[in-house]
Amino acid sequence: MRKETWFVAVLVGAGLLLATMGALSSSPSNGEKSDFEGFDSLDEATVTENWKRYFPAQYEGWMRTSEMQETTYGGGGKAAAEDMDIEKINYLEMYPFLKVNYDGFPFSKGYYRSRGHYYALTDVVDTERLPDWEKRPATCIGCKTTDVSKLDAVHGDDWYSMPFSKVVGSNTIGCLDCHAAEDATVRHARDWLDEGMAHGTFANIEPEGRTDLVCAQCHTNYHFNAETRKVELPWTTGLTVEAQLEHYDAAQRSDEWVHPQTGALVAKIQHPEYELYHEGQEVNVHSMLGLQCTDCHMPKATDSDGEEYTEHHWTSPLTHVESTCMGCHSNWGSGGVIARAEGVQGRVYEKQNRIGRELAEFIEAVAEARSGETLDEVTLTRLQQIHREAQFYWDFIWVENSNGFHNWGEAHRVLDKAEALINEGMDVLDSV
Repeated sequence: MRKETWFVAVLVGAGLLLATMGALSSSPSNGEKSDFEGFDSLDEATVTENWKRYFPAQYEGWMRTSEMQETTYGGGGKAAAEDMDIEKINYLEMYPFLKVNYDGFPFSKGYYRSRGHYYALTDVVDTERLPDWEKRPATCIGCKTTDVSKLDAVHGDDWYSMPFSKVVGSNTIGCLDCHAAEDATVRHARDWLDEGMAHGTFANIEPEGRTDLVCAQCHTNYHFNAETRKVELPWTTGLTVEAQLEHYDAAQRSDEWVHPQTGALVAKIQHPEYELYHEGQEVNVHSMLGLQCTDCHMPKATDSDGEEYTEHHWTSPLTHVESTCMGCHSNWGSGGVIARAEGVQGRVYEKQNRIGRELAEFIEAVAEARSGETLDEVTLTRLQQIHREAQFYWDFIWVENSNGFHNWGEAHRVLDKAEALINEGMDVLDSV
């Protein structure tokens, strides 16, 4: 469907959706917290089960993040038929080109489709990327556990440089990550987000006071500070992919590595959902109309007593379009909504896979040329720069978990830029 058609369709229903869902963006929590008087300690608040007696419906929704419903282009995982354990979907087996693109980086050792928030801590503990706990940085749990608030209170920023084995506990992502222990109001728990916003480089939205900052604290690109190991957001000059590449170019970062096949210095991107949705060069219609992450991923629901609350089963909106997309797109019907959304995703999915394969072929072609010693220093340097930039642009969309739906115009723009660079690189090789 043409972009203009999408815009008109969204615009027609936007008033209705914002009227019915807009309260969520400013609401501190829900209608069930009248009996909540706060926790006496962070030790108590870090245990999500302790919130259950105050917010049972929200707790039940959070528990259901352990039960992923697979969608055509994502959804987290699927239930195994035999024992209902949640399978881990191995991307390295599904997409063999990843072993080439990530060669020399831990992602070439283990890379699985993201599972529900319930499994966040389990999946960072049980990973093939960094098997040695003594060498694994504590920062790896930064977005995987409610214990971050307690670690901040006890150790300040010093905990980031501690051994992983000294800080890892048993509490996965939960209530304290998004709600204050004293009154349950919505707030983000990670100060690296404040440090990122302090650069003042947002171009499309005003981030202050937004409910979906609780999502932005983790659903963004990041890297570790090379000295302190603390998480840093690469927003010094902006949030677009070009601005973030400029940030990485300013100084070598701790998550960059020399690719063994091309010799290029390559950076690893991490799930930039917030940036793609709100801050692309191609403006996203849904963001422009004021929709936040919570509007689609945390719709209103009604509990067994008829009380309205905010759904805490964070999953794809395509699994519950009646309570999300249909607020604007009722004329399409649920099947029509899903078909249109999956059409958008399918085109991005095909393109990002094709370009991923093209990137791997380019990497292997450069490696072959290097081994033949036919490249002069100037040509090799240019090919390495092309590899660095092309992989940065491709990876920015590849690891963003919406298959382009968060901003399909921007996704195509960035992928096209990656492909143009790869084609340029192949032309350089052909001329040697």
